[in-house]
Formats: sequence, C-alpha cells, structure tokens
Amino acid sequence: MRAISIILSTIAILLIGLFTGYLLWGPTWEIPQAFKYDVLKDTLIIVLTFAAVAIAVLGAAVYRIVHLTLERERETFERETGQRIIMESRRWRARLAINVGYNLWKMGDLKEAILWTKEAHDVHAHELDERELENELLLGQIRNNLASYFAQAKEERDLARGYATYIHNIRHKFPTERETWEKTYKEVFEAFPDQ
Repeated sequence: MRAISIILSTIAILLIGLFTGYLLWGPTWEIPQAFKYDVLKDTLIIVLTFAAVAIAVLGAAVYRIVHLTLERERETFERETGQRIIMESRRWRARLAINVGYNLWKMGDLKEAILWTKEAHDVHAHELDERELENELLLGQIRNNLASYFAQAKEERDLARGYATYIHNIRHKFPTERETWEKTYKEVFEAFPDQ
C-alpha cells in the first residue's frame, strides 16, 4: 500500500509539473496550424490538472489509511505482548513457589510447604484464566499439592475437599496427572470423611 501511495504521489507531482510548465512556457511554443485547437488544448490541461490533484489526494488518503492501520496493529500487538509477558511471569512465579513448597514437603517441613504453595495459589496464580489449558493444569497441580498437604496436616478441611473435588473433576483432561490426582482425592476424603 505504501508503494501505491508513492507511485500515485509521483504521478501527481509529474502532472502538476507538466501543468506548471505549460503555464510558464506554453505561450512561447510555436504550434503548427493543424494543432491549434485552443478549446481542446485548454480542456485537456484542465482535466490533467484535476487528475493530478485527485491522484495526489488519493495517494495521501491511501498513505494515511495504511499508516493508521499499521499504528492500530502495532498498539494491539504491544498490548497483547504486555499481557502475555505478565501472565507468563505469574505462571513462572507460581511454578517456582510450587517447586519450593514441594521440596520443603520432601524435607519434612509441611508448614512451610503449605505457606509456599498457598503463595503460589493466592498470590501468583489467582488471576490466571482457567479456560486456558496450561493455566488449568497449573492450578490443578497447585490445588493437588495443597489438598494433599492439608490432608497430611489435618487442617483446612473444606478447602482441602474443595481442591480435591476440583482436581477430580478435571483429571480426564490431563492423563499425565490423573493417577496422582486420584490418589490425592482418596487421601483427602480419607483424612476428612463425610460427617
């Protein structure tokens, strides 16, 4: 589109140049008797002038439209990229907190494991869109770990059961996590049976 705009502007400049040249040097030209059709000549000059102006305006309009379109696309791209960076940062921090919590749990520090995993859930992952499969998996992993830790610590009964139910309901979407999540579901409902 920019090339079309440049071509149209160039043609318009040439036509305006021809018209200006005609006005400056036209009266001095010797035109043979056979070509002395002043009315036709003047009409042609007027038509060419209007054509030049129309082409110049069209070229400027095309350039402006292309410029505005590209500007909108750039702004949209920057906004979407910024949002992606923020979401990726939240996912990364949540994964880090999960891993720290898991390693603390393996070392036997259940209280700290719960704190780190709660931070992953409540601080880093709380604004993630669960409709995205990657986010749903991450939230499932966090809630699985929290449910298991709560069951082992015998605290947060309702939260543990809610998280266990959540991972039980989405386990069919994530075959690699299914077995672990089913174990956690059983562990939670054994630790906190129906009353």
